[in-house]
Amino acid sequence: MEKFLDDLLNSYRDINITQDFIIKLIFLLQDDYKKEMANIEAQDANFAITNKDRIIICFEVLKKYLQYSQLDNYYKNSNRSDIPLYFILYHIFHKKISNTDLEKVYDNYETSNTDFRAITLWFYISLLNGVFKSKGVGWIPYKTGIKKILLELKKHKGQIFPTQKLFEIYQKHPLRFFVEDVNEVFIQIYDDSFVFYLIYDRKISVRIQDVDHIHPSSILEKASIDFNLINTLTNYQLLDSGTNRYVKNAKQLKEWITNNVENKTLYLEKHLIPSDEKLWDETNYQAFLDARRKLIYDRIVNIISSYK
Repeated sequence: MEKFLDDLLNSYRDINITQDFIIKLIFLLQDDYKKEMANIEAQDANFAITNKDRIIICFEVLKKYLQYSQLDNYYKNSNRSDIPLYFILYHIFHKKISNTDLEKVYDNYETSNTDFRAITLWFYISLLNGVFKSKGVGWIPYKTGIKKILLELKKHKGQIFPTQKLFEIYQKHPLRFFVEDVNEVFIQIYDDSFVFYLIYDRKISVRIQDVDHIHPSSILEKASIDFNLINTLTNYQLLDSGTNRYVKNAKQLKEWITNNVENKTLYLEKHLIPSDEKLWDETNYQAFLDARRKLIYDRIVNIISSYK
């Protein structure tokens, strides 16, 4: 058992797998959501060793899945929820196919894999809505969340991933916030770390960049702009710390783009900043927010619609 754990830990550190994660997974694979880490028994170790080869293949499939779904960069960062990983592994493990077939189960993800699209739609919409972070009435992600999701998945072993059934669970609970369809109105209350990930085309993590005001807060404050409109995701971009704190520091947006940005087209496209120069002036700040919100919305919809 110890060697099995060590092998998995050494192979999958890049997606932040821990020993506690593996032990909790072993409980879940046996349909037990109640058991805690300290309660591992001989039967759990026997289950893990008996199914060692299949579990290892499941982890390899998970790693490929994250690459195929372009969530690998997101999960290279620690401090991401383990919950969706548990249930993707659970779903893979209980497929009614041989280990040989399991290894390549999502290799045709670009063409005809309905199950891949169903999982990925659930994954993206759940992350966008902060389902694995938020607490609602009777909803604690690592308690009731795991319990409710497991009980539903248990009914669908060997079937297509039950995306709509899981969305129904979210809607019944009620969570602090959940909408199945991407809505431009809700851009500001979606999970900001995941929205940033999508804004930057699933390549940049918020954890390795500064969160910078596009229109500087000091200038907007002088213009008597409301605090909540200044400090809003629609006015945020990710910049390296050197650029943010020294080169760009408090520069008016139009001045910054005109005098400091070499490739304006590339810069605007990268940060989803409206190209209309009138919106670079703080006197048109509300119009800037509206235009950028639309750009962010279009990016999110374009990504998520490919999994429907």
